[in-house]
Amino acid sequence: MSSNKGIFICALITCSFSCKSPKSNIKTSNGYELFFHEIAQSEKIIPEHKILNLKISAFDNNENLVFSSKYQGISNVSSFYYDSAISNSPMKEILYNLYVGDSVSFNMSSKIFYKSFFGEKFHLLDHNKERSLKIILKVLSYNNLDTQDFYLDSLQKLAINNEKKLLSKEKEFWDNNFLNIFKIKGIYAMKLASKESFNTDLDSLPDKIGLCYSISDLKGREIYQSSNNTPEYYESNIEGQLLDGFKILVNNFQKGDSIHAIIPSKLMFGQEGSFVSKIPAYCPLKIHLRLH
Repeated sequence: MSSNKGIFICALITCSFSCKSPKSNIKTSNGYELFFHEIAQSEKIIPEHKILNLKISAFDNNENLVFSSKYQGISNVSSFYYDSAISNSPMKEILYNLYVGDSVSFNMSSKIFYKSFFGEKFHLLDHNKERSLKIILKVLSYNNLDTQDFYLDSLQKLAINNEKKLLSKEKEFWDNNFLNIFKIKGIYAMKLASKESFNTDLDSLPDKIGLCYSISDLKGREIYQSSNNTPEYYESNIEGQLLDGFKILVNNFQKGDSIHAIIPSKLMFGQEGSFVSKIPAYCPLKIHLRLH
């Protein structure tokens, strides 16, 4: 009898798990196949007139990251008002099949992806060329306007605290390992070499400053690299030509100097970040710079 009872309990448990286990993928009515990575146990939410908070990554066929909430949002979150751009796009049907907490991946053309979230007039450099993207998307929340204000405030505080920790750790490393550190307005900088070290003529222009530089974040992700052979020239006496961080370095070092610096976000891209360059809000940066 006990043996039969044990078999019955095992069968009941197996049935329970199989009955609750949802499909690993579904096909929407407009033909998109959704592969589920996380499945939430939340209630369905009517999205109209709400703000949608998502975690998104989009990769092209060569596995290049072309969009990321981590680098183009705040604290790993991208927020969108659920307006006509979304409700009139294929994304509507995809979101209709998702609950808060669900994580899925699917394929979509780059044109449809950007149009769905950013509207008809959205154009960014190489995004004009249509290509297939693999989208990984997680639904974080749907908020009304009041709730969203508190939510964004918490994300902002998280980003600010994260920047403080990153800068503190990096500056501690510099203080313990380097001498002759130039410190001003939160910048840490040091001169690696000068004109005499290179023993070469500078291609200098009157009233202009030439920069050869690279930008990375404090975790080593390369963001931008200018040409080593062709400096980018800026008007040295015109406001707004240079970001404040660059301006401070230009004013405190000389043409011919090669500089390594850590610059806080307030002197670079600040609370806005740079969408095109994939620099998130409150992102401190490392700069390697040579002045011409």
